[in-house]
Amino acid sequence: MIKLSDLEHQNKLLKAQQNVGAHTNYLIDVLKPAIERGDWDELEALDIGFTVTGESLGKIADDEAWRNLQPHIEPQAKKICTLEFTNDSKVIEHNLKNELKALLLKMMWLSPHNHSFGTLYQALNDLKKVINPLLNEGFNTLSALDFDRLETWVLTGFTNIDFERELIYKGLNRLYREAKGLPFEVNLNKKLNASDFGLTLKEAEQYTVIPQRLYFTGLQKSENVINAAYALRHELEQLADYITTYFEKAYVGYAKYLVSDEARRKNGGINWYLAKKNNGCKKRTIAFQQAFTALHSPNEKETLALLHLHKPEINNDYIDKFHSERKLTIGQWAITNPREALSLFKILSGGCLWGLMARTGMRGDEMYNLNTAQGCTEDIIDRQNIYIIHANLSKTVKGSQSIQDEFVTTEIGMKAYEVLQALHTPLRKRHPSSQSFFHKTKEDFSKVSKGQISKHSIGWFNNAIGEELALTNEDLIDLKVSDPNLSFELGSNYEFTPHQLRRSFAYYLIGYELCNFPQLKQQFSHVSMAMTRHYAKNASKFQKIRYKKKTLANEIDEERINQKARVYLNIYEKLANKERVAGGKGKEFAKSMTQTDRNLFTDKVDNDMLSLNFWKKHIRNKKRHLHAVAPGIYCTSTTCGLRTLVNLIECVDCKNDYIVDAVFAEAKRKEAEIHMLYDIENNELTPQTASESYIKIQAAERIMNDLGIDYEPVVFPNEVRGLLIPFGVVS
Repeated sequence: MIKLSDLEHQNKLLKAQQNVGAHTNYLIDVLKPAIERGDWDELEALDIGFTVTGESLGKIADDEAWRNLQPHIEPQAKKICTLEFTNDSKVIEHNLKNELKALLLKMMWLSPHNHSFGTLYQALNDLKKVINPLLNEGFNTLSALDFDRLETWVLTGFTNIDFERELIYKGLNRLYREAKGLPFEVNLNKKLNASDFGLTLKEAEQYTVIPQRLYFTGLQKSENVINAAYALRHELEQLADYITTYFEKAYVGYAKYLVSDEARRKNGGINWYLAKKNNGCKKRTIAFQQAFTALHSPNEKETLALLHLHKPEINNDYIDKFHSERKLTIGQWAITNPREALSLFKILSGGCLWGLMARTGMRGDEMYNLNTAQGCTEDIIDRQNIYIIHANLSKTVKGSQSIQDEFVTTEIGMKAYEVLQALHTPLRKRHPSSQSFFHKTKEDFSKVSKGQISKHSIGWFNNAIGEELALTNEDLIDLKVSDPNLSFELGSNYEFTPHQLRRSFAYYLIGYELCNFPQLKQQFSHVSMAMTRHYAKNASKFQKIRYKKKTLANEIDEERINQKARVYLNIYEKLANKERVAGGKGKEFAKSMTQTDRNLFTDKVDNDMLSLNFWKKHIRNKKRHLHAVAPGIYCTSTTCGLRTLVNLIECVDCKNDYIVDAVFAEAKRKEAEIHMLYDIENNELTPQTASESYIKIQAAERIMNDLGIDYEPVVFPNEVRGLLIPFGVVS
């Protein structure tokens, strides 16, 4: 069934399919049996469905209605997806077209699986690939698709279908998954993969990593732009206001001029002061002049209306005559005309876009969908400010939670967002109903396309780097390491695209060991770890080269080893002094100390564990590993996934964990208690939230018990206990 990001609209849409005429449920009572019968005359006469206001979405037979479907289903869609029942600009054969429509109707209204509108669009486009091959063999039904026929197509090259790409399998497998209830037989008896035909999928085209020199220069220059603009962010709205009102103010002055005696020549003519520099400009000017001269005793209001209608361009040499407020000063930037204003706007917007993408790894579409109201929030963890960028936040309803994208960023990333917000807010105000973050700086100031966002960041980078874009020998080495299959020419300009920032973000973070794959996977919102590793491909080779060079990076590595060694030393000093250390590994070592006849720390060999150099050596040689899961909680496993989302219950007895203090546990306990009481007070307590609060509180209290810390146990209200499932005694 259709699954939308706007859950409120989705619920209204599905409700609109009920109580249609005499039917309590149009989808089940009318559409479902008609699809199963497969009588095309009957099916074509039915409605595709109904809008949230109860109007028909159009008849199933109407291809134009299908083309116009998305605005009714997804009114706030960021990407246009038009359902076209044509193939190579030709209408698809009638039977095949209706089979495809039946599939889309099933996916949209009746499927047990969730499908976005984009999935419908993709399924249609994927299956269009089989239309011509089927017709060429004399078949006009999708029932003719079976394994043998597909295998023949693969072996003979009979079609133009690329069976080494994933899309064809996505289309065929959607057909297989939705087979039940379709009016034609689906003869695919299993989910298909390239390996079924003895093939392997071609590796997706990899974006290049930006060479270190250019990447570092871009980071420096974007930081300079962002800091300068952030300091003046409260004044930046003036820049957008200047751009949006410039011609309006000039038109007001020009309208006053035209209706005054000053505009009249002695011979009765008019001094126009209008430009005719190109055909478009000339046509607008002539159209306005004709309309104005046709007026009988024109007044200022009528003249201004004609100016807004025809939009003639006032000659720039005389603009001061009609617009007296042309100068604008914001900090170090002085503006005297629209061209300078637009140039500055593009520099600031482009620099902030580049800088934010470089510091979050966000895709272009995620950047395009920046949240307009609360796009950047701040959290404090262990006295450190953490900034989170929010994209594509969708509405939620009680009992369900929609997907939202969150990206951790630096303070510079936060500043970049705030500057973008200051620049684009005045433009959005001209379109109060718009949900888009970015708007045009010309014409009607409506929302921009995704492509324009890319152009701004590309333009800024190319202009900011300038002649330094020419590739050096060092750049070629970097590029060859990141992707050995690509070749570049010395001295040629590096060609930048925004998605390279995402690839570079992954490559350098992993390469410099600034984060691990579980963290990167969460940052990128990837479903699979394989995709995350694809982005950071060849970063391990970069690490090896980095180790060979005596650079600042080596000093960072040494400092990292030193800090980890000090954590280990601190833990074992506590154990040696018979202080409590919680966590499975800490309790296990303490237990082993009580079961041996000798003192583990007075023995000559074991005593090395109280030496900093001992731990440095083991960490450097990869014999020991350590990473912080949370303040005071350390894990020694290289496969631990709890790098960004801590679940205390998994740390209490984990055989890989040391817990040296309870600051984090106590904070989580208090947070869970507050959430629990809030849910009770607002009648939002559910079995899930009750059990989550119970588990967090119990885990935190067990950690405090293990560390011998006094505390006041949380008393669980009856409302919570009543929702818990008893399963034995919890220690």
